[in-house]
Parts: sequence; C-alpha cells; structure tokens
Amino acid sequence: MFRISRHRPWPPSIDLSTVRETLIYMRDDARSVPGLENVASALETAIAEIDTAQQKLAPASLPPIASRFLPARLGVSTQDQ
Repeated sequence: MFRISRHRPWPPSIDLSTVRETLIYMRDDARSVPGLENVASALETAIAEIDTAQQKLAPASLPPIASRFLPARLGVSTQDQ
C-alpha cells in the first residue's frame, strides 16, 4: 500500500514521464486484444491527463536573453585584473 510521508506530505515525487511511457506501452497492448477497447480508451484518457499535468508543472519559459561575446584581450592575464 502506498502511503504519503508525513514529513513530505505533498506532492509525492512521481516521474510522470516514466508513468506516461508505461501507460503508452499498456495502451498499445490493450489495443491489440479484442474486448479491451475500453481499457485502451481509458489509458488514452490517463495519458492525456498526464500531458496536461506536465504542462502545468513545467516552468514558464523565459524570453531569450540578448548576449554578445567580446573578443579576448590579448596580453592581459587574469592575475592582472
């Protein structure tokens, strides 16, 4: 039985990408078995839910930072600075 730790009650550390890959494997197997179409559909729904959760948990992308590289100054060592 899975219990949530009282020291770290929420959120549990779950690798959603691994869960997603496992569900895809299970969905593909269920699709190939007659009579398990509803199971495959339910797994597809679960995969879509994981995709939604991953988008919500992903950090917002930051705009690119403009940068410029300057040529090295010749004859100046790091000890001189």
